Amino acid sequence: MTFQLVYYSQQDPKWKQDILGFGDPGDTIGYVGCALTSVAILISGHGYVETPKTLNQKLKNVNGFVSAGIRWDTVSQIYPQVNIKSNIACGSTDAPLGQIDASIAAGQPVIVMVDNSPLNGLQTHWVVLYGKEGNDYLMLDPWPYQTDVNKKTYLMPRYSQGNPLQRSILHVIIYQSFTASGGTSQPGSSSTTGTTPTQPTTGSASMSTSTARVKTDVTLGLNIRSSIDTSSMANIVAIAPAGSTLTIVESDGVFKIGAVNQWVRVRDAQGREGFAAAWYLEKTQTPIPVPVTVPVPSPVVTAPSSSTTTTTPAPATVPVPEKPKLIVSVKSAGAKIYKTASSKGVLLSTEKSKAQLVVVESASSAAAKIGVAGKWLNVKGTNGKRGFVDGGLVKKG
Repeated sequence: MTFQLVYYSQQDPKWKQDILGFGDPGDTIGYVGCALTSVAILISGHGYVETPKTLNQKLKNVNGFVSAGIRWDTVSQIYPQVNIKSNIACGSTDAPLGQIDASIAAGQPVIVMVDNSPLNGLQTHWVVLYGKEGNDYLMLDPWPYQTDVNKKTYLMPRYSQGNPLQRSILHVIIYQSFTASGGTSQPGSSSTTGTTPTQPTTGSASMSTSTARVKTDVTLGLNIRSSIDTSSMANIVAIAPAGSTLTIVESDGVFKIGAVNQWVRVRDAQGREGFAAAWYLEKTQTPIPVPVTVPVPSPVVTAPSSSTTTTTPAPATVPVPEKPKLIVSVKSAGAKIYKTASSKGVLLSTEKSKAQLVVVESASSAAAKIGVAGKWLNVKGTNGKRGFVDGGLVKKG
């Protein structure tokens, strides 16, 4: 089906006072529920109608939170037809705009994290991107309490903080709904029609290969699964032998080959399809095809009403450099973030290996703690909560 524009606000009185996940009493949906609300918007647009209130409860039923932080992959336990494709932290690198554009063009909107304040430090916020116009994205923002999907809202005027587009997006979550037929309904349209392409541009979503090879050291073969749930063997649809070639059947799958904690949809020589662990795959040497052209959504021109002002993108300006944020990465053993500088304090989150944490204390004081066991570093976790991590469990970059 065509993706429908569905809007929910985390500020809605029907759920804004509900405790988010397994969070503390102050962790309400209205206060820190932007990620949950974004997921509710996304899956409802694909036809699986959930409000932030109902989704909050269903995710709790499948242990879908770490404290108040959502576990993105657990959505597929509720809706197996919706699987997470990419979970990309890009706080210290350029955002993968090519992957975002390709997903949106396929009728698969994207959830992204932005900085919602121009003040020092990172104030995380999640929104849903569903279209692109010029050098900006159209978004559904869970924070304002307004339900008019006919009003266009752009990312850059609200959340760029003076940065260019590729540095205004700090984290990317891409889900794939297997019931999507492509296209997205547009603001002001009277029917749910797909995106009309105009002035196609050559995007970076072009693929240099359409196949991948199972690494030769995967001696027992690579499992191809109907979902990315590894807790059971029941979802294995095929086992690809070491050295065999698999066809990639998703538009941006080539970007994930070899990446740890990424899954890519593939097809084997017998035509069986499913998800394979991207870190057990390597690129094959094939000719580079002509780049794919990515359609740019056509603006929908509507007459503004007397009571509504139309949001328009801010004029292009020279980006103002933002003060660099000190980032540390979690070492292979993982790390826990506590509310106080003690392992006996309240546990705020458990961070996986390679997770990127933003240091929220001065760089000069932090430098002496990074990599030093027993020294407590003040950081912000991937769930947006500030706390303390043992310096011996993290490294620079």
